Amino acid sequence: MPKHDTFSQTTGLASYLCQDGLLDTETAALAHSNAAQQGVPLIHYLVKQNIVSSAAIFTCCSKHFSLPIFDADKPMPLLKENLLTPELIFRYRVLPLHRDDKKLSLAITDPTDHGTLAAISFHTGLPIQPILIAEHELDNILQQTHVGSLDSEVESTLLKIQPDELPRDHVEQPEEPVIDFVDKLIHDAVQKRASDIHIEPYAEHCRVRFRLDGLLYEAAQLPVHLAERVIIRLKIMANLNIAEKRLPQDGRIQLSERAMQTVRIDIRINTCPTLFGEKIVLRILNTQATFARINMLGLTAAQEELLVNKLHAPQGLILVTGPTGSGKTLTLYAALNFINHPEKNISTVEDPVEIELACVNQVNINPRIGLDFAQVLRALLRQDPDIMMVGEIRDTETAQIALQAAQTGHLVLSTLHTNNSLETISRLRAMGILPYQIADTVSLIIAQRLLRKLCDYCKEYDTRIQSHTAIGCEKCCQGYSGRTGIFEFLPVTEEIAQYILEGANKLTFERAIQQLGCLSLWEAGLQYVQRGLTSYSELRRITPGVRT
Repeated sequence: MPKHDTFSQTTGLASYLCQDGLLDTETAALAHSNAAQQGVPLIHYLVKQNIVSSAAIFTCCSKHFSLPIFDADKPMPLLKENLLTPELIFRYRVLPLHRDDKKLSLAITDPTDHGTLAAISFHTGLPIQPILIAEHELDNILQQTHVGSLDSEVESTLLKIQPDELPRDHVEQPEEPVIDFVDKLIHDAVQKRASDIHIEPYAEHCRVRFRLDGLLYEAAQLPVHLAERVIIRLKIMANLNIAEKRLPQDGRIQLSERAMQTVRIDIRINTCPTLFGEKIVLRILNTQATFARINMLGLTAAQEELLVNKLHAPQGLILVTGPTGSGKTLTLYAALNFINHPEKNISTVEDPVEIELACVNQVNINPRIGLDFAQVLRALLRQDPDIMMVGEIRDTETAQIALQAAQTGHLVLSTLHTNNSLETISRLRAMGILPYQIADTVSLIIAQRLLRKLCDYCKEYDTRIQSHTAIGCEKCCQGYSGRTGIFEFLPVTEEIAQYILEGANKLTFERAIQQLGCLSLWEAGLQYVQRGLTSYSELRRITPGVRT
């Protein structure tokens, strides 16, 4: 067979590896398929599975492509400007090095991956100058700046666990090393202030990721033999059916102060069957409501004064809007904390209760037995309430009951999924709420986002863009530490109410809001940028489509 026919079934980098005798076509095709299923680049898969070494792939690429070389002994300076988000860097496994007005120098492992180059060029608006780097060198650099990696105590526990010799349907109690590993994994996530833990099984490994300040970072890769045993342990802790692997399950784990050596931690757990096993997501809930204070949310002085005034009103509907993960629930809890007095009867209906509030009647919905938001709301209205909080308005029935309660002498707080405050009016109309009901009942609409704050220890001022940028150090997560809210307030004044009744267009509303002196989300975020509390790129990341 002619030489060129030998590699006719392979494309991209695989064809060069086959040409140099590092792969055969059958192995290349299987590697392509497995890498695609796991959602990782081909080189990353080949090296992790010890199919081809990082050095051999680097030599092959150096031979066939005339590209500048990244020298690990004399590394090029890493790009200080936060041009690419950590999520993009880890998704595409690239390393931004430096930029000028014409191009971005980008360290890559696969010169044939034109899709990645095009994606990075699109995100940055710059042509790309590829710099060739070995996979192991890239991995080392990413891990050095990767806060989510497991601590040494967790890693040492992992080493104690031997390969599973039990059949896959074995469902007895996990042994002590697995129990220790799960406990230390959760403890590590709590210590790093992670909000979620993702445990994701694939064909050749199980990936563990932590969500830190709103972004996911890979924390570890577990061997396949350990994945199911860890999942069984978590399901036992949550009192889930360990024999049921075909259907999603929801549960809850409570860890005592003694176990965690800290405040009590509640964990919400969800399982979901995937191609290679059950994926588990753990939502870590801090049940201490002491941190939920209005003056700690990030409101401006004018916004805080307006919210306090509306909370003192005897009736009306206050709506907090934004996408999932934008901090809406915390804002509601802070508001309830503020108005939680002995002379008030306060009840909530939630899915689920995330923070326990002292002297507040909190109800979890349970759709499996028909206990939904609407049914609980109707029951609460017969409980002589003063203030009610509805975790989320999801349907017309719930919206109607909430508005009726707000019209009949109750203060009601709730959330809605909309992009900004003005869109909330349109969303209510789309749910069948009449204009006069909105104008008469809604007193305040708040749109919000959570913005990562720059690390005070390593942030630097960039004179070119005239703002601070993220750098990264041992005290932070890639240049950021903690989050704060930015808010857009829309009080339903008499003028705004009249526009709602008249069905005014968006431009009319926007002019009226500007005359009220209310900040948009973009304007509120710019104030943080100007004060050096966050970066311009972070503001752009969390406010797509809302810039004014």
